[in-house]
Amino acid sequence: MSKCSVCHGKTISKTITYTQWYKEKLIAVEKVPAEVCPTCGEEYFSPDVADKIQKGIESHSISRTLNIPVYQFS
Repeated sequence: MSKCSVCHGKTISKTITYTQWYKEKLIAVEKVPAEVCPTCGEEYFSPDVADKIQKGIESHSISRTLNIPVYQFS
C-alpha cells in the first residue's frame, strides 16, 4: 500500500482494465495489477507492469475485439 500523489489517500492493490489510444485505436489491456486510490481513482503501475503493457500494445498481440457504441457530445 502506498500514498496517492493526487489526494494523499492510501492506495489498494487491484486488478484493472487499462485503456490507451494507440495509432488511432482504443486498446484495452485486461487483468493488469495496479495500486488504485479508492478516493480519487488514480492508478499506479510498477515499472515492470508499465513496460509489459507497452510491449503488449506495440506487439499487436490482440486476444479479442469489442464493438462499442460511440456518441458525439453536442
